[in-house]
Amino acid sequence: MIDTEKVTDKSKQGIEWLTRGSYLAKALLYGAVGLFAFNLAMGSRGPDPGRKEVLEQLTSNAFGQLVIALIALALAGHTLWRLAEIRYDPYEKGTGTGGWLYRLNYLLSAITYGSLGYTAIKLLFGKSSGPGNQKQIWVAKLLQIEGGSWLIIIVGSILIVWAGLQLFKGVTGNVYKSLQLDGVHPFWKGFLRICCFIGFIAVGSILASTGWYLIKGAWNENPKWVKNMDDLIKALQAFPGGWWLQVAVAVALMLMAVFMLAMARYFPVKTTR
Repeated sequence: MIDTEKVTDKSKQGIEWLTRGSYLAKALLYGAVGLFAFNLAMGSRGPDPGRKEVLEQLTSNAFGQLVIALIALALAGHTLWRLAEIRYDPYEKGTGTGGWLYRLNYLLSAITYGSLGYTAIKLLFGKSSGPGNQKQIWVAKLLQIEGGSWLIIIVGSILIVWAGLQLFKGVTGNVYKSLQLDGVHPFWKGFLRICCFIGFIAVGSILASTGWYLIKGAWNENPKWVKNMDDLIKALQAFPGGWWLQVAVAVALMLMAVFMLAMARYFPVKTTR
Protein backbone atom coordinates (compact mmCIF):
# COMPACT_ATOMS: atom_id res chain seq x y z
CA MET A 1 0.00 0.00 0.00
CA ILE A 2 1.03 3.59 -0.60
CA ASP A 3 1.96 5.45 2.56
CA THR A 4 -0.17 8.56 2.00
CA GLU A 5 1.41 10.37 4.93
CA LYS A 6 4.88 10.05 3.37
CA VAL A 7 3.52 11.13 -0.01
CA THR A 8 1.91 14.18 1.60
CA ASP A 9 5.14 15.06 3.44
CA LYS A 10 7.12 14.78 0.21
CA SER A 11 4.57 16.96 -1.58
CA LYS A 12 4.87 19.62 1.13
CA GLN A 13 8.65 19.42 0.96
CA GLY A 14 8.52 19.75 -2.82
CA ILE A 15 6.33 22.86 -2.60
CA GLU A 16 8.69 24.29 0.02
CA TRP A 17 11.75 23.86 -2.20
CA LEU A 18 9.91 25.28 -5.21
CA THR A 19 8.80 28.23 -3.08
CA ARG A 20 12.37 28.91 -1.98
CA GLY A 21 13.36 28.63 -5.63
CA SER A 22 10.69 31.19 -6.49
CA TYR A 23 12.37 33.70 -4.17
CA LEU A 24 15.60 33.10 -6.07
CA ALA A 25 13.66 33.74 -9.28
CA LYS A 26 12.25 36.95 -7.80
CA ALA A 27 15.76 38.00 -6.78
CA LEU A 28 16.93 37.50 -10.36
CA LEU A 29 13.98 39.46 -11.78
CA TYR A 30 14.21 42.37 -9.33
CA GLY A 31 17.98 42.54 -9.67
CA ALA A 32 17.89 42.48 -13.46
CA VAL A 33 15.12 45.11 -13.63
CA GLY A 34 17.15 47.26 -11.22
CA LEU A 35 20.21 46.86 -13.44
CA PHE A 36 18.20 47.74 -16.57
CA ALA A 37 16.80 50.81 -14.76
CA PHE A 38 20.32 51.89 -13.77
CA ASN A 39 21.53 51.47 -17.36
CA LEU A 40 18.56 53.56 -18.51
CA ALA A 41 19.49 56.32 -16.09
CA MET A 42 23.06 56.18 -17.41
CA GLY A 43 21.78 56.72 -20.96
CA SER A 44 22.29 53.16 -22.17
CA ARG A 45 19.97 51.83 -24.89
CA GLY A 46 19.56 48.46 -23.26
CA PRO A 47 16.38 46.51 -22.52
CA ASP A 48 13.43 48.28 -20.91
CA PRO A 49 13.33 47.88 -17.10
CA GLY A 50 10.55 45.30 -16.87
CA ARG A 51 10.22 41.67 -15.77
CA LYS A 52 8.99 40.49 -19.14
CA GLU A 53 12.02 42.08 -20.79
CA VAL A 54 14.29 40.16 -18.40
CA LEU A 55 12.72 36.88 -19.50
CA GLU A 56 13.03 37.86 -23.16
CA GLN A 57 16.73 38.57 -22.72
CA LEU A 58 17.25 35.04 -21.36
CA THR A 59 16.02 33.43 -24.59
CA SER A 60 19.22 34.34 -26.46
CA ASN A 61 21.18 31.21 -25.46
CA ALA A 62 20.77 27.67 -24.14
CA PHE A 63 21.83 28.56 -20.60
CA GLY A 64 19.28 31.36 -20.49
CA GLN A 65 16.57 28.99 -21.67
CA LEU A 66 17.50 26.61 -18.85
CA VAL A 67 17.19 29.51 -16.41
CA ILE A 68 13.74 30.34 -17.86
CA ALA A 69 12.65 26.71 -17.37
CA LEU A 70 13.78 26.82 -13.73
CA ILE A 71 12.04 30.17 -13.23
CA ALA A 72 8.79 28.79 -14.66
CA LEU A 73 9.01 25.75 -12.37
CA ALA A 74 9.78 27.85 -9.31
CA LEU A 75 6.97 30.31 -10.02
CA ALA A 76 4.55 27.40 -10.41
CA GLY A 77 5.61 26.27 -6.93
CA HIS A 78 5.14 29.81 -5.63
CA THR A 79 1.62 29.90 -7.06
CA LEU A 80 0.74 26.56 -5.41
CA TRP A 81 2.11 27.80 -2.10
CA ARG A 82 0.08 31.00 -2.24
CA LEU A 83 -3.07 29.01 -2.99
CA ALA A 84 -2.25 26.71 -0.06
CA GLU A 85 -1.90 29.79 2.17
CA ILE A 86 -5.36 30.96 1.13
CA ARG A 87 -6.87 27.54 1.80
CA TYR A 88 -5.09 26.46 5.00
CA ASP A 89 -3.96 29.75 6.62
CA PRO A 90 -0.64 28.22 7.84
CA TYR A 91 0.51 31.48 9.46
CA GLU A 92 -2.78 31.80 11.36
CA LYS A 93 -3.80 35.23 10.09
CA GLY A 94 -7.40 34.45 11.00
CA THR A 95 -10.67 35.39 9.31
CA GLY A 96 -10.85 39.02 10.40
CA THR A 97 -10.22 42.03 8.18
CA GLY A 98 -6.44 41.63 8.48
CA GLY A 99 -6.65 37.94 7.64
CA TRP A 100 -8.64 38.58 4.48
CA LEU A 101 -6.28 41.35 3.45
CA TYR A 102 -3.42 38.87 3.75
CA ARG A 103 -5.41 36.40 1.64
CA LEU A 104 -5.91 39.11 -0.97
CA ASN A 105 -2.14 39.60 -0.97
CA TYR A 106 -1.65 35.84 -1.45
CA LEU A 107 -4.18 35.73 -4.29
CA LEU A 108 -2.70 38.70 -6.16
CA SER A 109 0.79 37.26 -5.71
CA ALA A 110 -0.41 33.91 -7.10
CA ILE A 111 -2.02 35.61 -10.12
CA THR A 112 0.97 37.88 -10.80
CA TYR A 113 3.69 35.26 -10.59
CA GLY A 114 1.52 32.55 -12.13
CA SER A 115 1.02 34.72 -15.22
CA LEU A 116 4.73 35.57 -15.27
CA GLY A 117 5.50 31.85 -15.13
CA TYR A 118 3.12 31.33 -18.05
CA THR A 119 4.99 34.01 -20.00
CA ALA A 120 8.25 32.20 -19.21
CA ILE A 121 6.81 28.93 -20.58
CA LYS A 122 5.66 30.65 -23.78
CA LEU A 123 9.13 32.11 -24.31
CA LEU A 124 10.69 28.73 -23.59
CA PHE A 125 8.70 27.18 -26.44
CA GLY A 126 9.62 29.98 -28.83
CA LYS A 127 6.33 31.86 -28.67
CA SER A 128 6.05 35.60 -28.44
CA SER A 129 5.33 37.06 -25.02
CA GLY A 130 2.90 39.44 -26.69
CA PRO A 131 2.83 43.20 -27.34
CA GLY A 132 4.77 45.55 -25.09
CA ASN A 133 1.92 46.85 -22.93
CA GLN A 134 -0.70 44.13 -22.72
CA LYS A 135 -2.49 46.06 -19.97
CA GLN A 136 -3.38 48.74 -22.51
CA ILE A 137 -4.81 46.08 -24.82
CA TRP A 138 -7.14 44.48 -22.28
CA VAL A 139 -8.13 47.90 -20.91
CA ALA A 140 -9.06 48.98 -24.46
CA LYS A 141 -11.17 45.82 -24.83
CA LEU A 142 -12.88 46.29 -21.47
CA LEU A 143 -13.70 49.92 -22.28
CA GLN A 144 -15.78 48.64 -25.19
CA ILE A 145 -17.95 46.61 -22.82
CA GLU A 146 -20.79 48.14 -20.79
CA GLY A 147 -19.56 48.57 -17.25
CA GLY A 148 -16.01 47.72 -18.30
CA SER A 149 -14.64 51.03 -17.03
CA TRP A 150 -15.92 50.27 -13.52
CA LEU A 151 -14.31 46.84 -13.62
CA ILE A 152 -10.99 48.50 -14.49
CA ILE A 153 -11.44 50.97 -11.64
CA ILE A 154 -12.06 48.07 -9.25
CA VAL A 155 -8.88 46.33 -10.44
CA GLY A 156 -6.92 49.56 -10.07
CA SER A 157 -8.31 50.05 -6.55
CA ILE A 158 -7.34 46.48 -5.61
CA LEU A 159 -3.79 47.17 -6.83
CA ILE A 160 -3.66 50.27 -4.64
CA VAL A 161 -4.80 48.19 -1.64
CA TRP A 162 -2.10 45.65 -2.51
CA ALA A 163 0.39 48.50 -2.70
CA GLY A 164 -0.66 49.54 0.79
CA LEU A 165 0.06 46.03 2.03
CA GLN A 166 3.57 46.19 0.54
CA LEU A 167 4.19 49.58 2.12
CA PHE A 168 2.94 48.18 5.45
CA LYS A 169 5.41 45.29 5.16
CA GLY A 170 8.25 47.71 4.53
CA VAL A 171 7.41 50.18 7.30
CA THR A 172 6.61 47.62 10.00
CA GLY A 173 9.27 45.12 8.95
CA ASN A 174 6.85 42.24 9.61
CA VAL A 175 8.35 40.09 6.86
CA TYR A 176 11.86 40.84 8.07
CA LYS A 177 10.87 39.90 11.63
CA SER A 178 9.59 36.54 10.39
CA LEU A 179 13.01 35.55 9.05
CA GLN A 180 14.93 32.97 11.07
CA LEU A 181 18.18 34.89 11.44
CA ASP A 182 19.72 33.09 14.41
CA GLY A 183 23.50 33.17 14.05
CA VAL A 184 23.52 35.96 11.45
CA HIS A 185 25.89 38.84 12.24
CA PRO A 186 24.11 41.99 13.54
CA PHE A 187 25.54 44.05 10.66
CA TRP A 188 23.84 41.81 8.09
CA LYS A 189 20.63 41.80 10.11
CA GLY A 190 20.62 45.58 9.97
CA PHE A 191 21.40 45.57 6.27
CA LEU A 192 18.53 43.14 5.56
CA ARG A 193 16.16 45.38 7.54
CA ILE A 194 17.16 48.28 5.31
CA CYS A 195 16.68 46.09 2.21
CA CYS A 196 13.21 45.13 3.45
CA PHE A 197 12.20 48.73 4.14
CA ILE A 198 13.48 50.26 0.90
CA GLY A 199 12.55 47.27 -1.29
CA PHE A 200 8.92 47.03 -0.20
CA ILE A 201 8.51 50.81 -0.34
CA ALA A 202 9.71 50.74 -3.96
CA VAL A 203 7.47 47.81 -4.92
CA GLY A 204 4.48 49.37 -3.15
CA SER A 205 5.06 52.68 -4.94
CA ILE A 206 5.19 50.95 -8.33
CA LEU A 207 1.98 49.02 -7.59
CA ALA A 208 0.21 52.17 -6.39
CA SER A 209 1.24 54.05 -9.53
CA THR A 210 0.09 51.15 -11.72
CA GLY A 211 -3.29 51.10 -9.98
CA TRP A 212 -3.64 54.87 -10.21
CA TYR A 213 -2.98 54.92 -13.95
CA LEU A 214 -5.47 52.07 -14.46
CA ILE A 215 -8.12 54.15 -12.71
CA LYS A 216 -7.14 57.24 -14.69
CA GLY A 217 -7.26 55.32 -17.96
CA ALA A 218 -10.74 54.00 -17.15
CA TRP A 219 -12.00 57.38 -15.94
CA ASN A 220 -10.76 59.15 -19.09
CA GLU A 221 -11.67 56.16 -21.29
CA ASN A 222 -8.15 56.27 -22.69
CA PRO A 223 -6.02 53.09 -22.45
CA LYS A 224 -2.88 55.08 -23.25
CA TRP A 225 -2.82 56.19 -19.61
CA VAL A 226 -2.15 52.60 -18.51
CA LYS A 227 1.48 52.01 -17.49
CA ASN A 228 3.73 48.98 -17.03
CA MET A 229 6.68 48.96 -14.64
CA ASP A 230 9.07 49.95 -17.42
CA ASP A 231 6.77 52.79 -18.51
CA LEU A 232 6.70 54.15 -14.96
CA ILE A 233 10.48 54.00 -14.56
CA LYS A 234 11.06 55.67 -17.93
CA ALA A 235 8.48 58.35 -17.10
CA LEU A 236 10.57 59.45 -14.11
CA GLN A 237 12.85 61.29 -16.55
CA ALA A 238 10.15 63.93 -16.97
CA PHE A 239 10.18 64.85 -13.25
CA PRO A 240 12.57 67.34 -11.63
CA GLY A 241 15.58 65.33 -10.54
CA GLY A 242 14.38 62.47 -12.74
CA TRP A 243 17.87 61.01 -13.08
CA TRP A 244 18.19 60.69 -9.32
CA LEU A 245 14.73 59.15 -9.08
CA GLN A 246 15.64 56.51 -11.65
CA VAL A 247 18.87 55.71 -9.87
CA ALA A 248 17.00 55.52 -6.56
CA VAL A 249 14.44 53.08 -8.02
CA ALA A 250 17.24 51.01 -9.54
CA VAL A 251 19.06 50.76 -6.20
CA ALA A 252 15.81 50.02 -4.35
CA LEU A 253 14.98 47.13 -6.70
CA MET A 254 18.48 45.73 -6.30
CA LEU A 255 18.06 45.89 -2.51
CA MET A 256 14.74 44.09 -2.93
CA ALA A 257 16.62 41.40 -4.86
CA VAL A 258 18.99 40.99 -1.91
CA PHE A 259 16.03 40.66 0.46
CA MET A 260 14.47 38.01 -1.81
CA LEU A 261 17.71 36.03 -1.50
CA ALA A 262 17.35 36.28 2.28
CA MET A 263 13.73 35.12 1.97
CA ALA A 264 14.89 32.07 0.00
CA ARG A 265 17.31 31.16 2.76
CA TYR A 266 15.69 32.25 6.01
CA PHE A 267 11.91 32.47 5.55
CA PRO A 268 9.95 29.68 7.34
CA VAL A 269 7.84 28.29 4.49
CA LYS A 270 4.65 26.56 5.63
CA THR A 271 1.87 24.89 3.65
CA THR A 272 -0.36 23.82 6.56
CA ARG A 273 -0.69 24.72 10.24
